[in-house]
Amino acid sequence: MAYRLRTRQILLVAVGIVYVLALAWVNRQPIPTTALVHETDSSIRLRDTTSKRLGTGNRDMHWLEPARYLPDDAERPPSVLDIDGGLLHIRLHTEYRTARPYEPLSGLLKVYRKKLGFMGQVAKEDSWELLFVDRVPGPIWRAHLDRTRLRNDDGTYAPRNLAVLYYMPHNETVEYRVRIYELESLQPSAGFEQAVSMAGEQWWEHTADVNTAEATVQAQHLADKLHLCPDDSKEFADTIYSGRSFSNCVGRAGLAMRAVDFPLPGALEVLEFSLRGNTLMYSRLNDVTRFRMLELAKAQNGSLIYMDGAVQTRGPDVTELLRDIGTQSSLVQLQSTRPGGGVDVFLAHGSTTSDTFYFSFSLLQNTTLARKWVHEDVKRYRLPVHQQFSGLSRDELRLVREPPLVDQAGLITVFYFKATDIIVAVDTQWFRDHGSADVTQLQRVRESRPPYISTLNSPVAVNMTLDDSGTLLAMSTVDDELFIFARARVSSTRRILDYRRYFSNSTLLPWTATEPVSSVDALEEGDSDAFNWQLVLTWQPPTQMPTVPWEEGFISPDNPFPATQRLIVRTSSQPTTSCLRFLRFDPVQLAAYGATRRAPAAAGDAAVARVAALSASGRLRMWELDSHKQNPHVLWPFITEHWGLLFILTAVVACCVYNERRWT
Repeated sequence: MAYRLRTRQILLVAVGIVYVLALAWVNRQPIPTTALVHETDSSIRLRDTTSKRLGTGNRDMHWLEPARYLPDDAERPPSVLDIDGGLLHIRLHTEYRTARPYEPLSGLLKVYRKKLGFMGQVAKEDSWELLFVDRVPGPIWRAHLDRTRLRNDDGTYAPRNLAVLYYMPHNETVEYRVRIYELESLQPSAGFEQAVSMAGEQWWEHTADVNTAEATVQAQHLADKLHLCPDDSKEFADTIYSGRSFSNCVGRAGLAMRAVDFPLPGALEVLEFSLRGNTLMYSRLNDVTRFRMLELAKAQNGSLIYMDGAVQTRGPDVTELLRDIGTQSSLVQLQSTRPGGGVDVFLAHGSTTSDTFYFSFSLLQNTTLARKWVHEDVKRYRLPVHQQFSGLSRDELRLVREPPLVDQAGLITVFYFKATDIIVAVDTQWFRDHGSADVTQLQRVRESRPPYISTLNSPVAVNMTLDDSGTLLAMSTVDDELFIFARARVSSTRRILDYRRYFSNSTLLPWTATEPVSSVDALEEGDSDAFNWQLVLTWQPPTQMPTVPWEEGFISPDNPFPATQRLIVRTSSQPTTSCLRFLRFDPVQLAAYGATRRAPAAAGDAAVARVAALSASGRLRMWELDSHKQNPHVLWPFITEHWGLLFILTAVVACCVYNERRWT
């Protein structure tokens, strides 16, 4: 009798284990894992800015960009970086405390460069080299990097520009200004050699050992007068940057970027802000106009210059129902070649009623013939949130209120809506019917519901980037997981120009449309085509541990969001990703550096694509897209995702085993 009961107990436990293994195998992730080919050593990191120098509302912003590109030709596609130029890390402090009595806060921009000699796996990785520091006169309110790099008529590319919006309070009014940095203008600073000769060749070594008040005052005076940056690895550098007379400085390389300031008309609070080409677009709180656009003057080489009387374009008038646009709104300029200087603007807008959250996106375009704005709804989503958001947890409420992630490259714009968990891509194209001379501008809108982002580890994506060809998309989550999406390449007889041909053939330029209004192409619910995103690669950090707060993991039938959450155990070897960037390398140049030459990531693409992730401390990770493997972990991801089911199953099996033991 006892033997039979013991056998039944073992059988109950075995059935439970087999059941869990079978479910884990059926629900295994079929997406392969990309290979991590480089990670910065923990000893190489940037110094954190002294906390007492940062304002209470400070937000750090980070960008990772190639210093320069190789010229494109018949055998090399555009947007292939020059390894000799290295990578730029742009770091922005929105609130930086200064020693000025009447201007307690400013903004601070730092630009670092890292050489890529380590790509050959022979040379040792260098630390980030400080190129220059620029202090913005007031706190930074918004910033936007324009890296669309549209092609000019002469075959050159428009420069990449970083637009920084800052404000300066004056009595009871606020003045907004925009400072634009041109990334392609990285060049030797005027008077650098003379400044070094006056300060001495050992200037940087001396500033690393400042330990007296007299030496501090002398170093501050020289830094302000000669515009030389101190050793940034020491906290003394923050003392220099916060000095009353400090404006900017350059590092050992003597390189700086060209910058130009523009006044922004008006004093109302700016809500949305972006730059595309030479056009600034912004919206204001309680403005009578939905948005405004300023067309800035350009020099012959494409650089922006300041001139009085910038041309302003007003958007549609704001009605009472649309006056409260809040932070759930995002405006993006689209490429337009319609006659009469037509403007296309893509609007993503979120609004909330008493118990429902609505999120929609639409196309706004002005018609010069009718002299009015046309508003065309593309799609709208509805999400129940209960009375006063009572059905949402704290983190879910943050998702509803946050604006979408947005990125642009060339002729494509991508949105990721966190609350609805969809990716929306807008491709600007031109087509005409056979035998017709009329060219129609088309805004092709495609939505994709990515798998696994809402079911693996964390439902929140915090970083997103497009590659310059518009065919690859990368996202990273709060747990440092990486998801890479791709779009199929197909031919079309009706398409004259699309984003792939635009970047693969340097002779093609956008056509001039003849129709006064852009057409919108959107699929019905459930349909898909080659323009939808497909998940192709993933990557997860090696060290993870499930930790689910009980109140946050409560399952409610009325809760529309995923109920599982997972936190990550972070160590010094696991930095939080601050920004992502696709990098394209020339295989010939990689071979010259001694790197193993691999096949291009896609057939017909003469470049090696990699994804780079940068942390706030300057630690760099790189993944290869043409080297991947199937994820060997099957059981652990299933346990962390379905911990509630396993808890109930374990409790039931334990009760059954205990009941059997009572009869022994």
